[in-house]
Amino acid sequence: MERAIVKYQAIIVAVLLLPGGNLIGQSAGGEVPIVRSILVEGNETTKEFVILREMSTRPGDTLNFNRLTYDESRIYSLGLFNRVEIEHMMDGNAADLVVRVHERWYLYPFPILGFKYRDFDNFYYGFGIAHTNFRGRNEKLIFEFALGFDRWIRLIYQTPKLTDGDDVYFRISLSSARVQNLNPDRGLYQQRTQSVLLTLGKRFGLYSLLQASAGYELWKVSDEISGGTLTPGGRDAFFSAGLNFTYDTRDIREYPTQGTLFQINTMKYGFGESVVDFFRYGADASRYTLMPSAITLATRVHGQFTAGGPVPAYRYVYFGYRERIRGYYNRVLEGENLIGANLEVRIPLLSPRYYEFTASPLPEFSVWRYGIYAGIFADAGRIWYRDEGMGVRHWYSGYGAGLHFLLPYSIVIRTEFALNPEDRGEFLIDMAVSF
Repeated sequence: MERAIVKYQAIIVAVLLLPGGNLIGQSAGGEVPIVRSILVEGNETTKEFVILREMSTRPGDTLNFNRLTYDESRIYSLGLFNRVEIEHMMDGNAADLVVRVHERWYLYPFPILGFKYRDFDNFYYGFGIAHTNFRGRNEKLIFEFALGFDRWIRLIYQTPKLTDGDDVYFRISLSSARVQNLNPDRGLYQQRTQSVLLTLGKRFGLYSLLQASAGYELWKVSDEISGGTLTPGGRDAFFSAGLNFTYDTRDIREYPTQGTLFQINTMKYGFGESVVDFFRYGADASRYTLMPSAITLATRVHGQFTAGGPVPAYRYVYFGYRERIRGYYNRVLEGENLIGANLEVRIPLLSPRYYEFTASPLPEFSVWRYGIYAGIFADAGRIWYRDEGMGVRHWYSGYGAGLHFLLPYSIVIRTEFALNPEDRGEFLIDMAVSF
């Protein structure tokens, strides 16, 4: 355990944008060692290329301990392993690297439980099954369905590489649903929808991914519902296409402590085959700065904007679902344009470490990674319709603090207390990192 603690403390000196690290290993003769080979061990299911493509270190590079620590974090962020360790062995001026991984359980069922609008009368339930490392290639295969107040069935397949020799990303999502509208203030009405979305992308180097997507959507509501669709009669059917660029240098994606995430996107809905005809575009930038005592200063700014024709209600943007403002966590805010900002200080109380559970009947559950952070945060956001202008709606904001629990299998649970400018407080329990 002490060895694991030392390895994670080394993260505080890792350099964000490699390969410019400055902690260089030296051979006994004072020369800078050269990486001669990289060997992967412990990957009984995972293909070797899945691991090596996440490393900034290559044969022929100088030995750099900052980069090795960062590479450990990048490999762990695949979500395929319980533990990742990179060791080196010296042979004169040559260094041989050994990447040791401990694989997770990849095929598992999961329950679906929830309450629409956080109302206990609106209960939905279901079941899903996921394979997170299909064929050992870091491919995702997910099937799920739900019944009750909201009902849906969904199938997703995703691969980071179509073949061993390329870096071409592919994803397909198929879904059919019967769900209630997102904003209860409009009155409740049921929406029936079917959709297919195809995404093809190309990865450039370690950090950049360019994606193009194309899809088809069909939405139906009762023709008695005004504004439920743009087409008279309550049926919208249209194609969509878009582009997305991502630049990502984060270390641990489940709970980043250093790095940068920048995304820019645009999507066109409708191409003359429907009355649906509008653009949505946006950007999202997050920065994670490692400070003394392993404290992280995390900042984020993001926005989604609309242009073109009218927007149907099912394509409005929201605070209160995927995006939230702590302090108004359960408030559903609707509009066509959205901007937000977040600030968070993450303080390690129990730095991430490993525990070996020798009594586990399955080796995939015998290594646990865990840690505890304290978080101090402030959130702000504004949302509006184009015809009313940005200045009509006021800013919503909140601030507070809480504890963040890092659990095995990349599970993060946050318990927080938030206040808003109206001096109203709320206790929150949520899954996953805030941003």
